[in-house]
Amino acid sequence: MTYTEEFKYKCPVDWTPVTHTITFEKADQVRVFEDTILSFSCSRNAACAKCAENYRD
Repeated sequence: MTYTEEFKYKCPVDWTPVTHTITFEKADQVRVFEDTILSFSCSRNAACAKCAENYRD
């Protein structure tokens, strides 16, 4: 099962407000205990993935 969440954030480059849209795959709790990030997108620059690391453990 997949789900999408949006997070409000301030860009670390110029501190403008941005929205991060992340699609996750729900963990199965048997082998995988944390939800997996399938895709990351920033409203300021869709090609930038700097902030994606903030959502990974």
